[in-house]
Amino acid sequence: MFATDTGSERATSIEDYQNTCTEFITDISRDYMDWVDRYQLGEQETARRKAAISSIVKTTNDWIVKYGNTIKKVDIVMNDGVNKMAESTAGYPFNFDIFVNKMKRYTTHPVGEIRMNIRAMPRPGRLARVGNYHKDQLLLVNASSPVNFSLSKESMKGADILDDYVIIDAKGCQKHDLISLTAVVEEVEGDYVTESRGYSTLILLI
Repeated sequence: MFATDTGSERATSIEDYQNTCTEFITDISRDYMDWVDRYQLGEQETARRKAAISSIVKTTNDWIVKYGNTIKKVDIVMNDGVNKMAESTAGYPFNFDIFVNKMKRYTTHPVGEIRMNIRAMPRPGRLARVGNYHKDQLLLVNASSPVNFSLSKESMKGADILDDYVIIDAKGCQKHDLISLTAVVEEVEGDYVTESRGYSTLILLI
């Protein structure tokens, strides 16, 4: 294991770390598959969630090998993949998508200002709003270079249809930097949050 990210760029065994992490992704996916079985969802929904997990394993491992040229970048892709598997295991009881540059989940965008479109449609009689990832943390952001973000406070109020943008300032980044961002949307009925789901997006800067 390498002590620092800068040291890892000169290390000859970054491939070993990539292999370790791709194996971890493959191994942990089996645990998520088992959780899907425990939910006893029915044949069609079980197959759909398992297919989503399998797709995440393949794409995450591809990105680790293609773009994970530092320890930090490998970790960003790996952790993003774990988040995506957890999200697919839990499923989405309401419509929820995030788009970057008209792409979902695994995306590319030029260096600069990134507009990340959050869209959600709650079930009848409920409202949708952006919630906190943790108590005092709005979004989960992991990036290989420093980034900032802003979000309209209106997005944190309930709406019949949520359609807003997180603006990510990635002007200080370089080509091939990676950003993983997880947003949470809550489905609200009256004063109560009835459902809450996360959605992780991985961005390769080009």
